[in-house]
Amino acid sequence: MKLVDAEITQESEGAPDIPRPPRPARRRVYTSLLVTLTVLVGTVAVIYAVFPNRHNEILTWAVEAHLDTSNPDLSSPSGNEIRAWSQGIFGETVPWPEVDATLVPTSASVVSVFKRDLALVRYDFEGDAVSLAFWRARDAPPRTLRRTEDGLYVVSWRRKRFTCIAIGPEASRDRWKKRFGAP
Repeated sequence: MKLVDAEITQESEGAPDIPRPPRPARRRVYTSLLVTLTVLVGTVAVIYAVFPNRHNEILTWAVEAHLDTSNPDLSSPSGNEIRAWSQGIFGETVPWPEVDATLVPTSASVVSVFKRDLALVRYDFEGDAVSLAFWRARDAPPRTLRRTEDGLYVVSWRRKRFTCIAIGPEASRDRWKKRFGAP
């Protein structure tokens, strides 16, 4: 009766077989575990290195559109022109703020973000350049996001079926947030 199966190898033809002891079972398990962990850790590391985190990417796009005043779709539009323009973009009524002597629209533009349109209107609000953008909501839970960068305050919130983004100077944020209904 054999208790151990030996791996038999031949050095050359005609030479006697040299029995070698079997490889321990633990070594095979540890090798397999090490290879599996290496592949998993490498895959996760490559995914995080290659694909950037896109949290709040819409805020970044809105700030860039606020700062870029080179090619507006509409220059000095009226309140009715903004409503008709946004109706053509979204196919439904967008809740823009009422235009008056303190809130004067200076330009309007459309930016394509993640294959969706972001409608942005720049206003002159009591001497400050403030923008309000609307984007059809993508996320299920309504969230309020805030960011401060380069002297600008950016706030995002949900209004009806749209994500609203207001961008303006940080120093006067309490005044314009109240006017736009931002949280």
